[in-house]
Amino acid sequence: MQNEWNAVCQRLQQGLSKGQYDFYVATLSFVRFDGHCLTLGCRSKFHAEWLRTHLARQILEAAQERFPQLKECRFEIHSQVPHDELKEEEEEIRERPDGQLTFLDIGQPVRSVFNPRFTFDQFVVGHSNHFAYATCMAVAAQRGFHHQSVYLMADPGLGKSHLTHAVGNLLTREAPSMRVRYVTAEQFTNEMVAALRRDRIEDFKKTYRDGCDILLLEKVEFFSGKRKIQDELIYTLDELLDRGRRIICTGKTSPKDIPKLNRELRSRLSGLLVAPIDRPDFETRKKIVRRKAAYDNVHLPAEVVEFLADRITTDVRQLESCLVGLMAKSSILGIPISLSLAQEVTQTILEYLPTLDIAHVTSAVCRSFGLQEQDLRSKARSRRIAEARQLAMYLCRKYTKESLNGIARAFDRSHSTVIYAIKKVDQELGRKNSSLKKLLEHVSRRIETRCLNE
Repeated sequence: MQNEWNAVCQRLQQGLSKGQYDFYVATLSFVRFDGHCLTLGCRSKFHAEWLRTHLARQILEAAQERFPQLKECRFEIHSQVPHDELKEEEEEIRERPDGQLTFLDIGQPVRSVFNPRFTFDQFVVGHSNHFAYATCMAVAAQRGFHHQSVYLMADPGLGKSHLTHAVGNLLTREAPSMRVRYVTAEQFTNEMVAALRRDRIEDFKKTYRDGCDILLLEKVEFFSGKRKIQDELIYTLDELLDRGRRIICTGKTSPKDIPKLNRELRSRLSGLLVAPIDRPDFETRKKIVRRKAAYDNVHLPAEVVEFLADRITTDVRQLESCLVGLMAKSSILGIPISLSLAQEVTQTILEYLPTLDIAHVTSAVCRSFGLQEQDLRSKARSRRIAEARQLAMYLCRKYTKESLNGIARAFDRSHSTVIYAIKKVDQELGRKNSSLKKLLEHVSRRIETRCLNE
């Protein structure tokens, strides 16, 4: 595990300035990894707080390459440095103006904040994401596009961050003078709070209004309920839009559906061009698997590609995690990648799935629709039964480990009928004011509650 952490440090060293790496990362100590949480030792409370605010995301992403099942990084204080020495270092850091170079940073090249793997070339385009991809390309290239600002809307793990990083990578390479500001909603909030505490709010405003040609703002739902932050963001967006600056925001839901968002901010975000990203279809998922494997110079047998694409349908990150785990296990054990190895790895990573089966899902659906389970297997085609049957097939695909053929047999239907049902539910969920969406959430809660209680 220590060797794996050392490899993570080497990866972080490539993306940080020497000053940041030497002071904040090199001084971390590996404590433990329990399978989902990586615990790291810090020298002081200040050290831990600074990492949580500024580097937590980068550390997590770098560590996930070596620990595929990692979900969280935790920072604990494990210091052997004298208190007076730490206090002196912390005071020097606090008094340093934002953005000022340290002695260790002099002569060091500026490191990009963008993930080098997230480029337009590496983004797999399919029917579900073609519009979002083309829109981001147009905004980045500024090619006669009447909408300079975009709102990428998708569930987690479908490519929003990939596209925003791709825009940043493209502009960094082809327009280095362009002032690109990438920030998550949480980071924006933390920066504003810190600026208020230090009486530097005017510097904060200048950073985002005067020093920004294109703003890449992720996870806007984090602003929910933060009234003062929302007010400042409204002024910032207005200033940027009035100056013809470009904006790309991302969120997992429509602005109108984000709770506790004031009317003015909801109006500004709704005024952006909304580019939804849907779940990738089977063919697109196969392309994603092949592209990711090719990036790491790994050849996958066709049956493994089809198994992964068929098995993991909802989240591209989950698909990548299974692929990384498969390649890692093959490399560590020195065995070839095979279908049996892929089945073993996916069952380990998707450990919650085996606790559910088709009977769980059909039972929850039938209770919600007031039907009997035999109704779903019958030849009846009434609207109510057909809708319940399609929803049950969709949820079986989401929550169980059954293949499409297995689901088809359970409902006395064909493989193509299951594919049609899943596609139809996906299309219905993508419609505005979809009545099926609330019903799906209700049934899903029933299924997940049953899973937790067993």
